[in-house]
Amino acid sequence: MGARILVVDDSPTIRKVVASILAEGAFEPLLAGDGQEALELLSVEAVDLVLLDFVMPRMNGYQFCREIRAVPNLRHLPVVLMSAKGDRIRGQFVSQTGALDAITKPFDRRGLLAVVDAALKKHADGREPPIPEPDAMPADEAALESLRPSRNLSGDPKLRRLQAAQEFAQAVARLVVPELKRLDTASLRAVAPDRLESAFQRALGPEAIDALASFVSAGGFGRDPREVLSGELSAISIAEVLQLLDLQQQSGALIVRTPKEEVTLFLRGGAVDFARYEGQREEFRIGRYLVEDGAVSRADCERVLSEGEAGLFGERLIGQGLSNETAVRRALERQTSELVYEVVRWKSGQFSFAPGVEDPVAAKASLSLESGSLVMEGFRRVDEWRLIEGSFDFDEVLYPDPVAIERLGSEANLTKQEQAVLDAIDGEHTIREIVDAMGGSSFELCKIVFQFLNSRLVRRRAA
Repeated sequence: MGARILVVDDSPTIRKVVASILAEGAFEPLLAGDGQEALELLSVEAVDLVLLDFVMPRMNGYQFCREIRAVPNLRHLPVVLMSAKGDRIRGQFVSQTGALDAITKPFDRRGLLAVVDAALKKHADGREPPIPEPDAMPADEAALESLRPSRNLSGDPKLRRLQAAQEFAQAVARLVVPELKRLDTASLRAVAPDRLESAFQRALGPEAIDALASFVSAGGFGRDPREVLSGELSAISIAEVLQLLDLQQQSGALIVRTPKEEVTLFLRGGAVDFARYEGQREEFRIGRYLVEDGAVSRADCERVLSEGEAGLFGERLIGQGLSNETAVRRALERQTSELVYEVVRWKSGQFSFAPGVEDPVAAKASLSLESGSLVMEGFRRVDEWRLIEGSFDFDEVLYPDPVAIERLGSEANLTKQEQAVLDAIDGEHTIREIVDAMGGSSFELCKIVFQFLNSRLVRRRAA
């Protein structure tokens, strides 16, 4: 028998099919129905690779990875995710857990064996991604997605507060109890206070607190008295909110947030004067727009950023003679517009509007972008996004077709950005990795990939 492969999936059918394929490929399969069962098996059996489902009872795939990363002899155990086609957190799982790869269910025999062989070779060659410390791994995305108040809260304010408080307590328990179980003790009274405190800190990180905020707003706790409108994007889209505020010619701050991102739109008479972004994505930084417009070089942009001086970035560029007010204003218009397009696309999160709130940067920018036009362009992009997202998997690896590219030759007339995307498609990096590395608009970059696929300049892995 070849390598020993542990298959962890709550579906008996999936376990049976995968085990059969592995056995035919001369591997030795071991089976577990969820993460907890897999951990128990690993305490008595040695394996070479884990094929791991994500959504499982008792202990899901993410929680399983946190556990093995905390055990010295299991810390470097290679993991491959068996992901459903529509799994939105697949890419995050791979990057945040140190997993080697992911394969989409349903899969065929050749595809599964190819992924297993590649993962074992990558592990043997020492070409693994960095293994994260378990305490540094972000909060479980699946758990955060489940943290939403029920839609059956009472209309009576007093009863609603009581119901929201009870659901809040239950949600906190769902986050904290797994961390307490990790303390591996029969009695919490024997656990040192600092260990208990650390467990709570791990469970209730920024993402978890953001998710729990929905219970607070649902019950009316701690609400900003200036807010006159708030709600869930799953029930009311931000496009409808913007249309309402435009119709009423409202002025103030519209905040739209998810567990990882927050956009504040400053309105004046219903028009958008300025947008502020908080999050991890570089594509919404103003420097990107200035570099793309040729208003400042990337080197100068990075140098000014590294200086860390106080003041707005655009004003610092102007002050050093590296740009001018016209270029900065154009970059602000592009940045604000794309942030509106982005929040129009969000399907979950919270929004709140506080009238009369002013901001000095927004007052100085005074972009006065028409909400209706922004919303219509946002809708157009949403339609294109759906078409693009339905055409490929973001964790898919694409290959350039040399014959098709040579045949096109000088007739290609590719833009600089299109050529850069084509050069980046190398048969090794996923679409997500290419988009993240290029740092431009994810919408524009994915649109180019979509066009390349349709024109056959790039292709998928041969079946």
